[in-house]
Amino acid sequence: MRIETVMIVHQSPKILLGMKKIDFGKGKYNGFGGKVEDDESLYECAIRETFEEAGITVINPIKLGTILCEFEEEGETEHVIYFYKATEFKGEPIETEEMKPEWFDEDKIPYDKMWDTDRYWMSFLLNNRKFIGYFKFDKDNKIINHIFKSYYKGELI
Repeated sequence: MRIETVMIVHQSPKILLGMKKIDFGKGKYNGFGGKVEDDESLYECAIRETFEEAGITVINPIKLGTILCEFEEEGETEHVIYFYKATEFKGEPIETEEMKPEWFDEDKIPYDKMWDTDRYWMSFLLNNRKFIGYFKFDKDNKIINHIFKSYYKGELI
């Protein structure tokens, strides 16, 4: 099982996403993140990956969601992804070997160039609502099954 983080930088009415240039997810916009190293916390991973992929240091990110993704493919087929949001950061976003950062208006998020799951959780994250979910993908990375819930003060809604 692969443990990952995704960081969304949100300065309303703008959201910072990155176009993935290499590896898994190439050609899709996403938040910044990746695999948790053995010696770091989820929080540390989210901050490190955002710096490595966008050249910025996020300040006081909050964890808002968790999703289990299951893929019908060879290799690591289960990914647990922890979603963070930051509204403040230091530095200027820069293009890196892995990602090309780009600001979008909240009402113009390019969902057609993102993972299908993003339509489920993005509005919850932007509105500071916690969420939990499960998504199963076929070999073409299309959703074939899912469960998605938001929760408030520990209660699913």
